[in-house]
Amino acid sequence: MEINKQSETLTTQRKSIANFLNLPATAKFLSDTLSDKKGEFISNLIALCDADEKLAKCEPASLMKCALNATALNLPLNKNLGYAYVIPYNDIPSFQIGYKGLIQLAIRTGQYKYLNATAVREGEIKRNKITGHLEFLGEKPNAAVIGYIAYLEMTNGFSSSFYMSEDDIEKHALRFSQMYKADKKYGKASSKWSDPDARPKMALKTVLKGLLGTYGLMTTEFAQAFEADSDEAETGGHRYQEAEIIQQDDPEPETCKHETCEHVSDKQNVNTLKKIKI
Repeated sequence: MEINKQSETLTTQRKSIANFLNLPATAKFLSDTLSDKKGEFISNLIALCDADEKLAKCEPASLMKCALNATALNLPLNKNLGYAYVIPYNDIPSFQIGYKGLIQLAIRTGQYKYLNATAVREGEIKRNKITGHLEFLGEKPNAAVIGYIAYLEMTNGFSSSFYMSEDDIEKHALRFSQMYKADKKYGKASSKWSDPDARPKMALKTVLKGLLGTYGLMTTEFAQAFEADSDEAETGGHRYQEAEIIQQDDPEPETCKHETCEHVSDKQNVNTLKKIKI
């Protein structure tokens, strides 16, 4: 009996999202905003909700606005690909770019000769913290991971790196993830930072985002991506710190700070969307 109730509830939630997307006002908004990409967007969003019960519980308008950020950046919303995600937290959707998505945006500029992020094991590198010069000492596959590093070299010859030790990564996660802080306090494993498979990817994104946010080519597309990403508090230098919510205690990278995730670049369309009622 309980299973039937849960099934009925989930079916109702899924229908509410599908129905919302097919409302005349919503359909017009999506047609005006996405044109021929509308059908694919609707199919992908419904598929995401079908695969994630927590995502299906989110308010449909907020969910759609978050998902539009990926479309605006031309990044696929497919968890298996790892370019961009819509993450639910307390029934509020949060748009997050994966580290692969950051690399994809960098590639599009055509200005990067090398761009990489990797885990660093003990004895693998020697780094001058003053000049940033790196010396690779050889792979140590059996040594312990001691940190993560991102490196870039541009076509004009400029190069830079960004390194964080395991201690730095841990402090960063505790500072910017309320969910991870709760995991540590109550012995849970709800946060991606607590997932041994997801944590390395989170760390790679952190150093890559720090590198690109500080030393990378700041294009309009990158600025839009950094603004939309719910991990906006992850700073790597002065550029990010200026965009950060200054002096706020414990911002939550795994929650959406803007309840409606209004980061879509077309503000006129966003205002139109605000008028849509479920």
